[in-house]
Amino acid sequence: MQNLKKGLIVFVLLFPGIVFCQSYNGMVLTNETRAGIGFVNVGIIGKNVGTVTDQLGNFSLVIDSRYDNDSLRFSLIGYEPKSYLVKDFRENSVKEILLKPKMYNLSEVTVTYHRAKGIRLGVPVESNQLKSGFSDNELGSEMGVKIETDRRVRLEDINLNVATCTYDSVTYRLNIYQCLDEDEYKNILQKPIYISFSKDDINEAITLDLKKYSIIIEGTVLITLELYKDLGEGRLLFHTQFFTGTTYHRKTSEGKWTEAPGLIGMYLHGQLIGAHHKSKTVFTVE
Repeated sequence: MQNLKKGLIVFVLLFPGIVFCQSYNGMVLTNETRAGIGFVNVGIIGKNVGTVTDQLGNFSLVIDSRYDNDSLRFSLIGYEPKSYLVKDFRENSVKEILLKPKMYNLSEVTVTYHRAKGIRLGVPVESNQLKSGFSDNELGSEMGVKIETDRRVRLEDINLNVATCTYDSVTYRLNIYQCLDEDEYKNILQKPIYISFSKDDINEAITLDLKKYSIIIEGTVLITLELYKDLGEGRLLFHTQFFTGTTYHRKTSEGKWTEAPGLIGMYLHGQLIGAHHKSKTVFTVE
């Protein structure tokens, strides 16, 4: 009997807790028409657990019970985000998430008639000595560069120096985040922006015109590309320059940003607007 007790104690020590893991399927809909919303970010805040809905709004997500006290957020530019306690989400048998379209307040813009100065934000990278890119085909993963400017800038375009693309064609979602705190970023875009190109386009810098979006940035901003739909097997790598900067990346839309040495070829052009304020800046004037 004593040996049996010892055996039970050893068993308990070897298995101190059981984590329940299950796949949950659901659909994200607009609350007005109940139409499916495609390419919505789904993720546990602060964790590398997440996915993106397909073009019809369907999603499938594996969640461990250890995340029960964390929050699961559904978000897409143009809609009010919605969050759930993971435990409540797992226990709710109905997995229909309703998102409400977001209303934006347009700020007043004063137009002055003078010649604006063009600037470049970021650094073109064309060297083949180092390449880096998306490490896997995980939906919601992002990578990009941080920009600091002491002036208000109206963006004109974004440019990519792609070294390798084994896909016939790709489409990524552009995100622009304002840095509010050390670990807090807010997407300032009011509508989703996508950039598409083929493997035949990478011999020169790939450019997306941003003028029609009227994007104005100031301060510290993170510019990223997001893998929002399954591309299948393949590789996309950027020209990367070591010792000149840092590339930021995260595995899911709600995961924490991490830094990697080396700067990928991603830069922008814009026009200076507004008054000058003294602060550190890393942009270069053309």
